[in-house]
Amino acid sequence: MSNYFGSVTPYLLTGIVVYLIFRAFIWLMYYRGQMRVPILHEAGFLLLAFWFLTLFSSSVTPALEFSIKPTFPGTDLIPIKGMIDLALDKGFGAVLGAALKYVPLGFLIPFLFRRYRHFAKVLALCGGTALFIEVFQLFLPAVDCRLDDVILALLGTFIGYFLFCLLCRYFREAERMGTVKRSRRKNVPVPVRYEMELLVLLMLLAVMGRGTQLEAARVREVKAAQEKQAEEEAAAAQAAAEAEAQRLAEEEAKKLKTAESMPELSVESEAVCLFSIDDDLILYEKNSTEQVTPASTAKLMTALTVLRYCSLDETMTAGEEIQLISEGASTASLEVGTSGKVETFLGALLVPSGNDAAYALANYAGHKILGNEEASTADAVEAFMQAEADLAEELNLENSSFVTPDGDQADNQYTTARDMVRIARACMENETIMRLCGASTYRALFDNKDVTYRNTNQLLQPSSDSYYEGANGLKTGSYNDLKCLVASAEINGKSYVAAIMQGSDTGRYADAKTLFDYVAGTGEGEEASIDTSSSDETAEDASGEE
Repeated sequence: MSNYFGSVTPYLLTGIVVYLIFRAFIWLMYYRGQMRVPILHEAGFLLLAFWFLTLFSSSVTPALEFSIKPTFPGTDLIPIKGMIDLALDKGFGAVLGAALKYVPLGFLIPFLFRRYRHFAKVLALCGGTALFIEVFQLFLPAVDCRLDDVILALLGTFIGYFLFCLLCRYFREAERMGTVKRSRRKNVPVPVRYEMELLVLLMLLAVMGRGTQLEAARVREVKAAQEKQAEEEAAAAQAAAEAEAQRLAEEEAKKLKTAESMPELSVESEAVCLFSIDDDLILYEKNSTEQVTPASTAKLMTALTVLRYCSLDETMTAGEEIQLISEGASTASLEVGTSGKVETFLGALLVPSGNDAAYALANYAGHKILGNEEASTADAVEAFMQAEADLAEELNLENSSFVTPDGDQADNQYTTARDMVRIARACMENETIMRLCGASTYRALFDNKDVTYRNTNQLLQPSSDSYYEGANGLKTGSYNDLKCLVASAEINGKSYVAAIMQGSDTGRYADAKTLFDYVAGTGEGEEASIDTSSSDETAEDASGEE
């Protein structure tokens, strides 16, 4: 019943205003008709008005999601069945409550109005009201229409009327206590004669009017919420579309486009890829997607990863990790306790190809990645290599796996010429890497050591037969008899990179010259003006194996 009385709250103000206007008009009629109104009649009439207002607000208000289309599926015209279902669903108290709603009406109506002292009239009024409510509820999808509600209303009316009869039987004055005393000299005004019916109608109209306002407000809120949701969904869809477009654009930008035609060049290395940075185009390739050994060219990935987590001016110290290098590996002559700036260690990594510098940097950066200075060297190096793997994914490397920071051969460590071009392209965007990789010599000023390194890249050494004017990087690699070179050069105002994998010691430099002479227009192919039209990245190698 608490929900029943709670439903009237939004309608109270409207009901009070309507009631006061109506009673003021009726009181004027009382005055003109010289009628005496007992206080019990006024109090009972107020209670009756409240009861009808509550009854209508809980059952026929348009605020219960009114629909102009009737909802017959929610209709139950089988007697007693609805009571049983209601009792099983909400308990017997719900059945009793449905009947009790009409008990006050069955009592108050005959108590206040002589015209309704006949039981049939009271039953007709309350039963008609209940029937109207059930018919109206056909248009309220949120409420079920049940014949048993009418039966319970009649039962409640009977109980109320029975209580009135008991009161009159034992207290005869009750028959006159609540009725209006009219003057015999005056006729009863029509509004007064039908004030009961008018009260029912006005309370119904008050509920309908206020309920329509509430329903309209609800519909506006629902519509506004739907529009807001639609706007949010549209904005989210647009943002998703823009993000997807950006992702596709980024993916497209990462792809290596291939020239539609390629020259026939004589290169001896097993895997080669020549790439124009400015034209974003592969100009020549040979077995460029085949797995090859990266060797020390993997140090380019190490340098990129270090610079992601460390600043150049940070101070670090080499520890026991430098002893993890293989016997006979190239070193930068570091010792346990050698300290200096990160930039100096990068020079020791890239110029003389120091494997010891690779492990020192990986250990230092790995501890920073873990955020734990007490972590073991093994854990730090593992964290560093995982960060390097993440970077490889960002660079869109398609067929590469780096296991050690120095590139020394290990199980499951491999790359491709195309992927080395992708790595080189990222390196060429970094001023520090290009400055170090492009130096023929580098003076490393450690805190406790001063050493000058000679670059292992013979393209940069003027005294070497392999020297190439315009070369500005990048990195050599060597594993047993397999040699590799990632070379960069600026030719005719444009930047180029060549990944030359698994060749001979002199052959890698000869291949680099052949490739760079081609773009310069002074060697095989003799095309100074390169055809920059491209095909899809998955186009087959035009040159094939030699």
